[in-house]
Amino acid sequence: MQNRETWDDLKKRARWDRIFGALAVLMLLLLLMISGMSSCSRKLKEKKENIQVNAGETLPASYIVDMPTDAQQTADHSHAVFLSPSTQEDNVYACDNTITEEAAMWMITRQLKILLEDAGYEVYLCGEDDTVPQKLELGNSLACGAYVAIHSNSGGESGDGKGTEIYYNSNIAGSLALAEYVYNHVAALTPTEDRGVKDQTQRDLYEINNNQTACCLLEVEFHDDMTTSRWILDHTQELASAIRDGIMDYLNNPASVSNYADNAGNYSDSETLPPFSGDGDH
Repeated sequence: MQNRETWDDLKKRARWDRIFGALAVLMLLLLLMISGMSSCSRKLKEKKENIQVNAGETLPASYIVDMPTDAQQTADHSHAVFLSPSTQEDNVYACDNTITEEAAMWMITRQLKILLEDAGYEVYLCGEDDTVPQKLELGNSLACGAYVAIHSNSGGESGDGKGTEIYYNSNIAGSLALAEYVYNHVAALTPTEDRGVKDQTQRDLYEINNNQTACCLLEVEFHDDMTTSRWILDHTQELASAIRDGIMDYLNNPASVSNYADNAGNYSDSETLPPFSGDGDH
């Protein structure tokens, strides 16, 4: 009887050994799968964060891989939007000196991009480290129906400026209409008296003067004032919605299609952009 019990015990132990062995194999397979997924995810992230263009040159993830492909250049982008938020990282907000114009405008622009895409529009976004000439080269190559640069303003030495203002290029078909649509929505939102729609002769703005598409440069409010800088940060979503509404009003207007056609001759212009001094908005 003792031998019988021992044999039964051995068989039970063998069964448990097989079960534990199977579980160990399953756990090993699970670990391998997790490791593989993690590796793939890491490689995908690295690919997104480090788009290699030329040897030794790395562009940020949001950059549209080098320059547009032939297919992108020949595509009808009459209802596409190019967004160019400020890269002025030295302009700090009066209400919080840890916040810069660049950070605040990118916050608004990322929300704006989502809103436009949700509405069915194709949206292109410059890279976070792009220079102004790089933005223009990319934007001019894509030839979108609307090019919108997004900034916050400063009052210079007086420091008492308030209100939104917007700039356009009077030599570009549709630029004034785009500026007016965007301005009307943003001006209705801001809490201060606004400053109007102005052409490129009233301020030397490289990004507007050298553009080839219907374009505008928006100054949402002043960041060097304690009250208005706080207002900007507290209303990023509302500002994104207002800018979206203005862009959509323009692109939904049948005239925007004819403006796009009128500007078609500019899009093939391969003239080199003039030198950029680094002064002014960028």
